[in-house]
Amino acid sequence: MKTATIPNTRPVRRAPKHVRSENRPALKLRNVLVPIDFSEPSLEAIEFALPLLKEFGAHLHLVHVFEPDYPLTSMMAMPLIVPELEVGRRVRRHLKEAAKKYSVELRRENIHAPRGRPFEEICRLARDRDIDLIVTSTRGNTGLKHLVLGSTAERVVRYSPCPVLVVRPIDRNKKAGRNGKIGQHELTFGKILVPIDFSECSMKGLAYAKALAKQFESKLVLLNSVALQYYIASDGYFRYDFPLLMQQAEKASRNQMQDLIEKTDWEGTEVESSLQIGHAGQQICARAIDHHADLIVTSTHGTTGFKHILVGSTAEYVVRHASCPVLVVPSHERRFLSSTTARK
Repeated sequence: MKTATIPNTRPVRRAPKHVRSENRPALKLRNVLVPIDFSEPSLEAIEFALPLLKEFGAHLHLVHVFEPDYPLTSMMAMPLIVPELEVGRRVRRHLKEAAKKYSVELRRENIHAPRGRPFEEICRLARDRDIDLIVTSTRGNTGLKHLVLGSTAERVVRYSPCPVLVVRPIDRNKKAGRNGKIGQHELTFGKILVPIDFSECSMKGLAYAKALAKQFESKLVLLNSVALQYYIASDGYFRYDFPLLMQQAEKASRNQMQDLIEKTDWEGTEVESSLQIGHAGQQICARAIDHHADLIVTSTHGTTGFKHILVGSTAEYVVRHASCPVLVVPSHERRFLSSTTARK
């Protein structure tokens, strides 16, 4: 299907800082979990988490999940089965050393080395320790360019009880500092792209993005993509019916977007909207590049009504193919906003 751009609605301008209310809900991040498999991309996720820890005064948790019967190799090239207790000790030591590379001193209770299936243990830990955000990389020791079905990161996105920030590999040429330590990644959320299909769960993603924009004084770009799945019995009817249906769909989406903008209290955040025609996932990724978005905030599902992300869904496509970090907000209930101002 061909794509086209429909003119944006009028941007909502940012209100002066002195008129903003301090009693509005603020984003709450007190515990941030970073899964580590000791590959380079997974370690880089720590670097992405550092500015968030500083901004919100949050605590860092590191986790490495090891499989049962963790093998080592002896001098005789014979596989050795290391006792679970010893494996746990070694993993915790390595996690502590990884944190030190980023000048982070972890508390003992924030270092986790459970045994089991990685995505299950990560999600369980997120529930048990009241984790507010998981920061994970798009690829780990599999070496794949994009997420593949069944990968740990993808399953964490599917089943996490809290939002998941999926980050991209960092430019290696900008990492080394003069003192030999790994430099901190500069986290900027100047512009946040938010896909909207006007479903209840996409509104949850918008609520999170709005709170994040307030915290970082970001600009929001709301994107709705119109793509009809219209099946016909005869090509003769197609040329008459399809243009009319597209025109009606465009009009309905434009009215819904205008209504959303006019009836929402944006709390002084600058907002603009974009209405596109075409495959939603492709449009989101393309518009993120066009708008120079620093982050995409989306929900786990929209109008499809599925409980979890499925292959081919918009959210999964965006996580796999977006050029910038993607923050996925779960569709099920989880309180992430607080009536008090977030700590700094």
